[in-house]
Amino acid sequence: MNTNVVKTWESDESSLQEETVLNIDKRVFIDAIQSGIYQYKSVNKFHPITAAGSRAWEEIVSSFRQMVVDQNQGWKAIHKDGMPLLVNSSEQLTIVITSGDSNTGIDGDIQPRTRNQKGQATQSFVEANYPLFEDVATIDILPSTADGHETWVFLYHIDRGKLEVRFELALPTETALSGSKGRVKISSWSHRHLFEAVPFDGQISNPIPPTFTDDEADFFDPIKK
Repeated sequence: MNTNVVKTWESDESSLQEETVLNIDKRVFIDAIQSGIYQYKSVNKFHPITAAGSRAWEEIVSSFRQMVVDQNQGWKAIHKDGMPLLVNSSEQLTIVITSGDSNTGIDGDIQPRTRNQKGQATQSFVEANYPLFEDVATIDILPSTADGHETWVFLYHIDRGKLEVRFELALPTETALSGSKGRVKISSWSHRHLFEAVPFDGQISNPIPPTFTDDEADFFDPIKK
């Protein structure tokens, strides 16, 4: 399947610069990422090693959902199967937020994947998109969670080497097995709206990048009790 890639910061004679994505002001995405960066940098050596990634994800989810609900009609912040979602019933849209691998936000030969392995709930959301695409192999039975919504993924990647955060809003079409326990990663997309990377240092001069492990939690999966 060919992927339609849009760079939201570019414009040419045939198209105006994209100011909204899914009718959401692109500034909302940028502000949410900047809020996540602030929380990421707020930790120190006394915090748990996963604190930076966890705090970034939590703040991106919180600030993005709040801004979308406050500034746009029809959106609601809900939890479904333990996952924090944004849902617009009238537009039949759902947005989930998770971290991606190093290919996130880059128009390259390799498509990005979600960073961490996901469970059945994630696969169900992706499979619910199947009827949108003519060249995806048909499946016999859609999962019970399929409700006709398009499920988009707000994908971001914190690049500590380049001191920037790359991000995009993408429509997934496929998952791939990852590991030995039936877990999956979202691996293919039909539409990708890329945003210009946000510098990690922001307005702070001479930042000291934190040194943490690559185990950045994002809690995309349901919380087991």
